[in-house]
Amino acid sequence: MNTLEGRAWQALAGIKGLGPKALWSIAGYLSIQGRTASWLLKNPDKAQEALGRRGAGIVLPDPDLQPYQEDAAAREREATFLHPLHPSFPARVKARSDRLPLPAFLYAAGNAALLERPGVAIVGRRDADQAALAAAERLAAQLAGAGITITSGYASGVDAAAHLGALRSGGTTIAVLAEGLGRFQVRPEFKEVVTDENTLVVSQFAWGDRWAAYQAMARNKLVAALADALVVVVAGAERDASGRMSGTFAAGLSALALGLPVFAVDPSFYSAPPLGNRDLLARGCLPWDPCAGAAPILAAIQAARKKRPGQLKLF
Repeated sequence: MNTLEGRAWQALAGIKGLGPKALWSIAGYLSIQGRTASWLLKNPDKAQEALGRRGAGIVLPDPDLQPYQEDAAAREREATFLHPLHPSFPARVKARSDRLPLPAFLYAAGNAALLERPGVAIVGRRDADQAALAAAERLAAQLAGAGITITSGYASGVDAAAHLGALRSGGTTIAVLAEGLGRFQVRPEFKEVVTDENTLVVSQFAWGDRWAAYQAMARNKLVAALADALVVVVAGAERDASGRMSGTFAAGLSALALGLPVFAVDPSFYSAPPLGNRDLLARGCLPWDPCAGAAPILAAIQAARKKRPGQLKLF
């Protein structure tokens, strides 16, 4: 359910010219001051102090007009608006927000506790062949058996195979949308395995937003940020003939930028080696042979944790 504070953050997020960096600055300021977004709206003179140079020209909304209108549809779906100071906001995203433009707010429905469980993102093309789909589903099942939550983008192809692999084996999954949560529908093949306990659906976009290519690219950053490692099952070339960037390829680059262990299936696994996998390996991804199973990925997560003991915190 949404709260007064959640709606205050929604009001801040709706201010034109106030991007993720500015919202993270506000969150840091409020945390240090021991204040809330509701307080800031009632004390607009503090906006410049919270934002520094970013605050030039920013006008906060009147707290008595806009921010506290409950979204009836969100309430009916029992969705929660997660902001940086919400106890369920994912710590991984908060800690990594200085590396990429990650969202400072999320709509969420389902089991929010999954946000803090060990997680691996599995990504790949929508038009992947059967070998890639089988590899994704098998890996997800193996990782789920080790207590790992599987994160992916809820698209057709590899994403769907990864989600289903986790759920069919009794595991858990996080579906990250490229549209508003209000447009989410459970796919027919998911209906027999999805529950409120084994799944979390999240979106960084406004409740009713339709799917858009640029939103899918932004979504890929969040998919990576919610995980401890990322596996690229099959990726197209970095850019296609018309110059459009591959979303899967971009997810791999985002994970590298976040400092995660990033694996790409060895191109030799496929009868037609994918160019994207080859190029990602050249960029620093680790080769992964599906025949090796989940062991190399689990080992990489453990090694990364030893290098970074404890939970990273931004504020």
